[in-house]
Amino acid sequence: MAKAPILPDDPAMRCEALKLADRIAPFYRLLGMKVDEVKEGYAKLSMPFREDLTQPLGMMHGGALASLADSAVAIALLTVSGPKSKVVTVELKINYFEPVRDGILVAECRVVFKGSKIAYGEVDLRESGRLVARATSTYMIS
Repeated sequence: MAKAPILPDDPAMRCEALKLADRIAPFYRLLGMKVDEVKEGYAKLSMPFREDLTQPLGMMHGGALASLADSAVAIALLTVSGPKSKVVTVELKINYFEPVRDGILVAECRVVFKGSKIAYGEVDLRESGRLVARATSTYMIS
């Protein structure tokens, strides 16, 4: 079992460390996710369209979009959690508005609420500037 790294105490250093998540997390690499920007309570991730991430009709599979959204919430939440905190998804809801058939998908997340045990984030997913999906997620903090 992989041991979770301990993040720096300093919030600015924690944000810098989280920018490396796409190089450390095997699942991020598998899907081609990149961590583009990290600030306190905010994360921007991207993922290119790939044929191997499509469903039978040639559109990017909804699970790939949901994975990108979920990952964006996790990164954003870790910027405002303690350095030894662990965060796990409790609930993820996503609405799909437009199909993704090419380009680069960009997920922007903002942490809306963070309590001592529960947090909530919202994510907009865009391709070439058009809103293709919106997700909300509740996380448990331990």
